Amino acid sequence: MYTYSPPFVYFKEIPFSNVEIKDTFWGERIRVSSEKAIFHQWNKLEEVGTIDNFRLVTKEKEGFRKGYFYVDSDAHKWAEAAALIQRTTKSDELKQILNDYLLLVKKAQKDGYIFTYNQFHFPEKRWINLLIEHELYSLGHLIEAVIAYYQSTNDKQLLEIGIKTADLLVRKFRKTKPIDTPGHPEIEIALLKLYRLTNKKEYLKLAEKFLEQRGRTYFFSWKLAKQFFSEIKRSKAVYKQRKNYFSEKTKSQSYMEEILRKGFFVLTLRFLHSAVSGKYLQQHVPIRKMTKPVGHSVRWGYLVTAITMLYQETGDSSLLDTLKLAWEHMVNRRMFITGGIGSLPFLEGFGRDYELNIKYAYVETCAAISSIFWNMELLLTTGEAKFADLLEWQLYNAFLVGMSLDGESYSYSNLLEAKNEVCRKSWYNTACCPSNISRTLAKLGKYIYTYNNRGIWIHQYIGSSTTINLDHKNNTQVKIEMKSNLPWEGNCSIRINCANKKEIPIYLRIPSWEKNPEIKINNVHVDNTNKMGNNTSYTPNDAYYIELTREWQKEDLIEINFPMKIKIHYPHPKVRSNKTKIVLSRGPLVYCFENIDNPESKIPNETIDLASPLVFKKSDILNGIGTIEIRNLDDKKLIAIPYYSWGNRGQSSMQVWIKHKKQSNKDTFLPINFII
Repeated sequence: MYTYSPPFVYFKEIPFSNVEIKDTFWGERIRVSSEKAIFHQWNKLEEVGTIDNFRLVTKEKEGFRKGYFYVDSDAHKWAEAAALIQRTTKSDELKQILNDYLLLVKKAQKDGYIFTYNQFHFPEKRWINLLIEHELYSLGHLIEAVIAYYQSTNDKQLLEIGIKTADLLVRKFRKTKPIDTPGHPEIEIALLKLYRLTNKKEYLKLAEKFLEQRGRTYFFSWKLAKQFFSEIKRSKAVYKQRKNYFSEKTKSQSYMEEILRKGFFVLTLRFLHSAVSGKYLQQHVPIRKMTKPVGHSVRWGYLVTAITMLYQETGDSSLLDTLKLAWEHMVNRRMFITGGIGSLPFLEGFGRDYELNIKYAYVETCAAISSIFWNMELLLTTGEAKFADLLEWQLYNAFLVGMSLDGESYSYSNLLEAKNEVCRKSWYNTACCPSNISRTLAKLGKYIYTYNNRGIWIHQYIGSSTTINLDHKNNTQVKIEMKSNLPWEGNCSIRINCANKKEIPIYLRIPSWEKNPEIKINNVHVDNTNKMGNNTSYTPNDAYYIELTREWQKEDLIEINFPMKIKIHYPHPKVRSNKTKIVLSRGPLVYCFENIDNPESKIPNETIDLASPLVFKKSDILNGIGTIEIRNLDDKKLIAIPYYSWGNRGQSSMQVWIKHKKQSNKDTFLPINFII
């Protein structure tokens, strides 16, 4: 199979399978995902009938199809996660389940087409309501699944499932009009990945077409309305089929009607305005004019990831210029303290600038994942530390909170304030997040190291090992072994072993949360003057790389010590809902207060006394997390825990942003940071 490297990237990516994770913190999350969560997810997909939908299409089983029109994608995404896990963690049981599933899909596939909603309910219909019904989105996840399976097994037979699908799409859509653009981006990412695997340029061209025709549909609102009413009509036809099949009365499942029923009046109006203007679906302007993040936040994340991948192929600087502006706008005006995105429930998307009200923050787990994907592609493209920095912040906070510590319950949206609520469930009618979490954890290794002809970059401080061949001709192999005590302690060590004596630059990311760590090589201090000036505001832009260039010898040791100060974050002045509140963080972790640790508190309406000391302690709760202690106005101790760990002990109240008593002039404080 053809091996491909994009021409317009700053870094070369190291496959995650070439990186062995040996990290105490992240290793446990990966173990839970690969040994428990992935099987829990499969059992739930079976339980709710998602897998049976394929058996119904193949006539292996009799019954009635279950779930929304897009539930195929939940199964395909699970298959990708399972294939990625199999690449590093061999499980005979998982291998058998995955093989059986993909063979079932292959059997259900006709001439490259598989979408059980149409195959079961409307067998003569295809490509209906592309803006709404997720047909191309589901097929994109199928293509990604078989690519992952091929890379795990080298089995070309099942890769043909994705190739047949892509070939069908090329035949169907290469000459269609802009209205035939997927409502939920994903197929573009899949086609670009398949192009890189097969070198078939028609896949690149179709991905480019889908992206370039956005914002170019005349009378878009009228055409969307037609699809809206068509979806309702088709849902009613499905309801009649169900009513005829079952003797008891059943409920109609119109996706669009259900969306409209969910929202409050004002949010409904905002949703309708966002939809008809094209913003909700990122169809309001062509992609080079999308300088602000708008609309559904997951769709946005997948879209800009695909555009970044397209830039890596074409080198069109106008695309990259737009992406950089959009990223800055997102970080500075439309992102929560946790790195989460998506302000508005119902729209599941972005609000206006600084509209970051914690009372109704949506902050979907999949949105965080899509942003992680985007940050990685921007990092590969530009080599800029800020993208690795935000990726880290989102991994520890906006992403990790999405799965319980036991791997068997998940959060769809992630609250920043809760009153007697359960934040996670074992499953959802829209179950996109669980397997998305597992596929992200499975490829965690890809985010740690990169290289190019200038040297080696270390982006994340996660215990791991890898071997990088910088120069195949001269056998310049560099073995790296990293040990890390993050996120609880700030000491990391990196052992370097170079096959040949050669001067090689190694670049370490200095994170925005601690800009002046102590660095030593073989116990000799390295000058690390902060290159970022005196900016005290929290922003990923404060991150930078420090260069360590020398002739590396066997067993050379780099030691880094991050002081891990507790930091206080004040809100941006324009975020009015938080103006009397602060947030605590330490290292890459945002902290919150949960009433289970503070039974006599007023959470989520507690107030802390910032004149009292902030104390970090390693505790024995929740698998040994680190806590922060402070006093409230009644001089009673309050305990803060990492945000990712809340909601693991049943129903509770919680707050990230907490009111505070103003400090006096004589008080001394840790660095104060402003973050949106």
